[in-house]
Order: sequence, then structure tokens, then C-alpha cells
Amino acid sequence: MAMACLLRSSLSGLRLALRPTLSDVHLIAYKPRVQWIPPFPILCATAAAAMFPVREVVCSEQDEEAKQRDQIRRLQMALEPLRPGEADMRTRWTKEEEGWFKLPPRAWPEVQPKAEEVDALRAKLETERCPSPGYEMSPSCAKLTFDLASALVFAAVDPPQGLDVYRSLGKSGNLEGMVASAVVLIEGLGVKQDYKEALQWLHKAADADSAQALYELASLLYTGGAGLAEDEPEALRLWRRAAAQQHRDAMFMVADCLLEGIGCEPDLAAAVPLLHAAAMKGHRGARQHLRQLLDGKWMGFDGAAGPARIVV
Repeated sequence: MAMACLLRSSLSGLRLALRPTLSDVHLIAYKPRVQWIPPFPILCATAAAAMFPVREVVCSEQDEEAKQRDQIRRLQMALEPLRPGEADMRTRWTKEEEGWFKLPPRAWPEVQPKAEEVDALRAKLETERCPSPGYEMSPSCAKLTFDLASALVFAAVDPPQGLDVYRSLGKSGNLEGMVASAVVLIEGLGVKQDYKEALQWLHKAADADSAQALYELASLLYTGGAGLAEDEPEALRLWRRAAAQQHRDAMFMVADCLLEGIGCEPDLAAAVPLLHAAAMKGHRGARQHLRQLLDGKWMGFDGAAGPARIVV
């Protein structure tokens, strides 16, 4: 009532004070042909909101806190089904990870033959009477040819020749050949970098729904690589497409985005099944994230030295 009395006793001054903040309500000042003044209760409510904005801020903070509590509650529910088999899962991972230091620095291609295997691969291609790259061939011959190219590139035997083999496979419609050509050209693996040709190969393979092409293209959009502008929402969209095909690394990246709120609203619970699926396929980052969440404190890749960013 005191507020109402104050407003009633100084209505003319109130109109002057509200005029800058009521451009869409107090139409006399801005639209001369419309002679409408809001009823007194509306003016009172507007004035009160303008004079006492703290309540709105407090409500907003309370809403945010409620959302965070709901996120943690749903995260706990998503983790619960993993608890019964957690000990066995951790033991299995520990055994598997003992030899990880021997893995190649790049996760794809999955098979990267050593230099001393090149002669055996060539001999096997001859034994199976495989045609030259670029011609139609059986799946077995296509794999042998791709593995030979991978040895030539990643074992640094003859990267330019390996790229030529990848290109020939790509031109014949082999999706892995397309993606591998792009990878070699983007990273400059023993050849000159060529972003333009690389992106052409990637887009062609991605248009054919190659999970690896979608993953590689998304990664470039996420980092702004190969001359592309950073675009986190589009990167996430492509990772989701690859993850739908059970692509291990894409599943992890979608989960990481959901945890961080990158390119989307955070959804901690939705990240858990993706992390678990990627972890069971051997993804080291997914295993680290899942261990931390199960332990009750998620630090991301900061490890034990970093602050807890999610407390379960």
C-alpha cells in the first residue's frame, strides 16, 4: 500500500521517469496517433519491477540452481546401472591398458603396418591376383591395397606413392581411400599440404555417410583446422551422425560436448551411455571420464591436479 500511495501522489513524475523504459507500453511519447496509457495497476507493477530488480535476479539464480540439481540427480541415475559391474570393468581396463604405450600416435587407420611388412603385403596382393588400384576389386583386395598404402605413408616408406594408392581407391568409390587421402593432405604426411583437395575428399565421403569422414570433418570444424571457421554446433551435428554409426571417437566427442555444454545445452546424463560405449571400444579418454564420474568428481583431462568441475 505504501508503494501505491507513493505512486499515486507522484503520477506525473512517474510517467516522466518510466518514459525511457516503456517505449513499447507508454505509446504517447512515440506513437502520437495512439492515445493509450496503460491502466494504473500496470504502471505500478512496471515501476515496482524497475525499482526492485533484485527479486528477478534471485529467482533466476534459484532456477539455475534447480537445473543444476536436476542435472546431478539424472547423472546419478544414469551411472547407477554401471555400479554392479564397475569393479570387473575397471580390472579389465587396467589389463588392456598395460600395452597402450605401444599404440601408434594416430588412432586411424586402425591397421598401420610396419615398413618390414610392405614386401609381404605386395606378395599377398599378387597371390590373390588383385587388380591395380583404381579398378574394381573384391573387399579382400581393397583391404590389402589400403593396408599397403597405409604402410607406405605411416611407416614413411614412400608417402607420395601411398597417397597415389589412396587416391586411386578413392576415385573408384572406396570411402576409406577418400578419407585417407584427405588425412594425408591435411597433415602433410610426407607430401605437401593441400586443404582444398583434402576437403573435397572429406565432403565426398561425408556425403556418402562415412563415419570416419564425418568425424574428421567435425574435428576440423571444432578446431578451425584446414582453413575452416570454427563452428561448434555444426561439429557436434556431424559427430552425432558418426556416433549413430557407433564410431568410437565420435561417441566420445558427443559425450564430451554434452558434459561441457559445447555446441549444445549440457546434458550430463545423456553423456554416460556414450562414454560407456566408447570406453568399451577402448577409448582412453572415455575411460578416464567415466572413472572420474563414478568416483564422484569429474575433472576432465586436467586429472587429479585440476579442480572438480562436476561433483556427483
